[in-house]
Amino acid sequence: MKQIYIKIDGMHCSHCEMTVRNALLKIKNIESVEFDGNIACIKYKGNLDKNKLIDAILNTDYITKKEYISEDIRKLKSNIELKEFIIITFLILIIIWSINKLFGFNVFNAIPTIDSNITYGMLFVTGLLTSIHCISMCGAINLIAIYSDKNNLKKPIFYNLGRLISYTLLGGIVGALGGILELNNTFKGFIIIMASCFMFAMSLKMLGIIDFHFKCFRNKKKITTKNSFLIGIFNGFIPCGPLQAMQVYALSTGSFFKGAFSMFLFCLGTIPLMLFIGLLFNILKGKWKIVFNKIASVLILILSLVMLNRGLLYLNVDLFKSNNYDGFTTSKLEDNIQVIEFDLTYDNYQDIILQKGIPVKMIIHVDKKYLTGCNNEIIINEFNIKQELKEGDNIIEFTPQEEATITYTCWMNMIKNTIKIIDDEDYFKGSE
Repeated sequence: MKQIYIKIDGMHCSHCEMTVRNALLKIKNIESVEFDGNIACIKYKGNLDKNKLIDAILNTDYITKKEYISEDIRKLKSNIELKEFIIITFLILIIIWSINKLFGFNVFNAIPTIDSNITYGMLFVTGLLTSIHCISMCGAINLIAIYSDKNNLKKPIFYNLGRLISYTLLGGIVGALGGILELNNTFKGFIIIMASCFMFAMSLKMLGIIDFHFKCFRNKKKITTKNSFLIGIFNGFIPCGPLQAMQVYALSTGSFFKGAFSMFLFCLGTIPLMLFIGLLFNILKGKWKIVFNKIASVLILILSLVMLNRGLLYLNVDLFKSNNYDGFTTSKLEDNIQVIEFDLTYDNYQDIILQKGIPVKMIIHVDKKYLTGCNNEIIINEFNIKQELKEGDNIIEFTPQEEATITYTCWMNMIKNTIKIIDDEDYFKGSE
């Protein structure tokens, strides 16, 4: 008995496998067809016409070619060529950069402010607006949850149903307790890092770079509808800025019903866009689905790295800290106090240089039109500062005692800037 492997683009589920298997078994001399992901493992006797293999697969509306046929499965593992990966990554980054330039800020950080004055109707609207942020932060988890299902509808629906239930229950519990147990930054960081590692591994698997199983005839474990529901439930426990803001709102209600209902409305607002992305992924067929799958795989990879950096920032680890301080603002000495002033923007504070041992007064001028649910609270862990920003002048005071380069962020770790503390009086005098 001889054996050969053929990679097939566009396969995502057991129905795909059944369709291709039935087509291939009609070819003379083929004894059996099993699958390892999108690679068909064919056992046959005698001779086998490779052109017939290709024609049979193409006739089922899936994609293959001569280069996808090999006696060594390792040569077929990658689902994307290096050139394709570079082009897709470049286009995604160009789109993100273009959106930033077009709107003048990062639209994914433009989260509405959630406070005790918001109405029930606005909670739903806030969910709709926040769903843009959900796509950037949780869209990858969404794609993983609905990936490779024979049913086009059930998994996206069950994933979002899981989210809706977990959000609602959390809101009810927080509202009933009348208080909220705030997770410390270390715990938040580890949860986010674990989620990012899972997303990273899944992206590499979807790209065909790694595999979680190596035997061709081993049954592939799929994400079932039940798993999608459980992923949706888990999604409600991942630290997320808008979600935490909603938990604080639920806390203010002091009621299980009101807390649950407020979170229910908020989550309901996030569902249309999340559901649309999931349905679009499963409805697409043929070449369009192949293209979408490749884009989704690269996007999940990029977002997993973004989420990893966010988790590390919770642990005070900044992978992109630079030693180049061009563009930093130097404080000015007034009555033996270092004064630093700047205007709040949508997605940036200010990179600053300070002299050690001298008290600091940081004055942040806030225009209401630039205040969002993301940038409205500054965290400087090294000085135990956690200050909410309001319209007008906001003053933050502290005294840096040691030379250091520290990162300070918004409360969601989406915005980050750097404080450079030096011991160089000449440099400091030069800025006066």
